[in-house]
Amino acid sequence: MDVKFIAPDGAVLVMPAFWDGEASWKVRFAPTMYGIWNYETICSDTANSGLHGIKGTLGSNAYKGDLEIYRHGFITVSENKRYFTYADGTPFFYLGDTHWSMPFERFEGSDVSGIDSQFKYIVDKRIEQGFNVYQSEPIQTANKQGDEIYNLRSFSDKALDGFHNMDNKFLYLAEKGMVHANAQLFFAGELANAANLKIYTPAYLEKLTRYWVARYGAYPVMWTTAQEVDNDFHFGRGHQTVFTAETNPWKAVTAALHKYDPYTHPITAHMELTSMDADWGTNATTSAFKYIEGHNWYAAQWKPTNNKGQLDFAGPEDLWNSDVTKPTVNYEGKYDHFWTDTFGARMQGWTAFLNGMCGHGYGAAGIWLIINDYEAKDYAGAYDLQQDTTDPLTGTIVKKEEKRMTWYEGLQLPAATELGTHMRNFFQSMEWWKLEPCFDDPQAEHVGIFSAWYSAATIGSQTYVVYFYNPTTLTGNITGLEADQTYTARWYNPRTGEYTDISTSVSGSGAKSLWKIPEKPDTEDWILYVTINP
Repeated sequence: MDVKFIAPDGAVLVMPAFWDGEASWKVRFAPTMYGIWNYETICSDTANSGLHGIKGTLGSNAYKGDLEIYRHGFITVSENKRYFTYADGTPFFYLGDTHWSMPFERFEGSDVSGIDSQFKYIVDKRIEQGFNVYQSEPIQTANKQGDEIYNLRSFSDKALDGFHNMDNKFLYLAEKGMVHANAQLFFAGELANAANLKIYTPAYLEKLTRYWVARYGAYPVMWTTAQEVDNDFHFGRGHQTVFTAETNPWKAVTAALHKYDPYTHPITAHMELTSMDADWGTNATTSAFKYIEGHNWYAAQWKPTNNKGQLDFAGPEDLWNSDVTKPTVNYEGKYDHFWTDTFGARMQGWTAFLNGMCGHGYGAAGIWLIINDYEAKDYAGAYDLQQDTTDPLTGTIVKKEEKRMTWYEGLQLPAATELGTHMRNFFQSMEWWKLEPCFDDPQAEHVGIFSAWYSAATIGSQTYVVYFYNPTTLTGNITGLEADQTYTARWYNPRTGEYTDISTSVSGSGAKSLWKIPEKPDTEDWILYVTINP
C-alpha cells in the first residue's frame, strides 16, 4: 500500500504505508510545504475498500518553533557536493554521537542509576553538549532475550514488538530536533552468512527495506545502510569469501532506499577502515558504492595513524580528490576512553573538519556499546573490554579498567563538551563549509611550512585554521598571505573554548608572503586562527 500526497504546488510525494499488526495499516508523512495537501491511497488489492482509493485532504501550518531541522527542512547535499545543507540551503554542521546498540537503550523504567529513561537522558544530555546527530545501528538481533527484532525472515508479531520499541526512539529524537543517522534492518554480519544469503534474496531485501522506509522515512533521518559494508564487510581479503565488493548484497538495500524514500534523505554505506592500505583500507578509490545510484555521501571509518607523530593524510586526501565528489563524515574513529583518551578523541574531531570532512562521529566508552553493568556476563569478552589498548598516534595506554565504565560515566567524559560545544562554536563562527584542506602539499597556494604535527585548512588567502597537536611548542610558518594586507591572529584553546590574541597587524614578507608563527602557548594542542582584516 502507498499513499500519494499532492502538495499545494502540485508536487507529488508517494509514501509507502506499513502493516502494524492484525488488520492495522499506517502511513507516516511529514509535509514539506505550508498549505492544503490532497492524498489518495493505492493498494495492490484494489478490491479492498478499507485500503484502496481513499481520498482526503490535510492542512499544514508553518513551523513556529526553534528547532533547526524544522525551521530549515530535511538534510540534503550541497550543490558543490562537499557538505550537507538543510532543505533551504543553510549549511548543516554534522556532529554525531555513536549508539550501535541503540535498541537496548532503556526507554522507560529506572535502574540502579535512578534515572527513569536511559535513552531520553542520553539524548537530552548530548543535545545540551552540542550534538545534533544520533548515529545508531541495530547491532543486536533481540530486544529481550529470545525476542527477535531485526533478524527478520518473515513479518511477524514478535518482530513488531521490536519495531514498537524503535518507534518510541525515532519519535523522541525527532521531537528533540536530532537528525538520526541510522542503519537498516540488522547488523551487517547477518548477510555475511552464506546460508542467510539464500534467504535474503534481492527481492526480499527490497521488501524489508521498503518497510523500514515506510516506518521511519518521515522522520529527520540519514540512511547509513549497515556497519562496515563498504566494500565487503571485511570478507574476501584474506578471509572466507562470502560476498565481494561486486556481489555485495547491501547494494540491494541501497537501491531500495533510493527507490522508496520520497524525501531523498542522504544515503551512504558505512566504510571499513578508511586508509590507503591495499589489504584493508576502503576509501573513495576502492568504494563498492561510489557509482551506485542514490549513494551520495561517504561514511568513513578513519582512525588517524601516525607517521613519526604526524597523522597520515592519505585516507582523507583520497576521499577529497575522488572522481565522484561526495560529502565525507568521519563516521567512526577511536572511541573515547576505549581506544584513545580525551586528547585523542578531541584531536579526531578537529582533524576531520580540517582534512576535507564535513562531519564527525564521536563515540564514548559505555555508550557506543551500551553498558548498564560492565560485570555482566554478556560483556565479558566484548570488543576489547578485557585488555589494555595502546593508541599508536598518541601513545596513550587505555587500561581495561577505564574501558569498563557504565553509560552514565561515559556520558560525562569531557571530550564531548570539547567537541560539541567548543569545536562546534569555533567552526560555526565562520563559513566553515568553505574551508579547503591543505593536507601535506608544500606546493599548495595557501599552506604552511610546519615543523610540528598539524592539520590545516584555508578559505583562499582570507582565513587560515591550523591545528597543532605536537607535545612541544613548535609551530612553523604560513605562506600565501596577500601582499599589502594585514591579518588578525589568535590562539584558540580547544579545551576551554577561549581565544588568546596574538596580533591584529600580522603581515607577510618575501615572495611567498611568509609569516613566522610564534610558539604555542604551551605543549598542549592549540588552534591557530588567522583572518584577513577588512
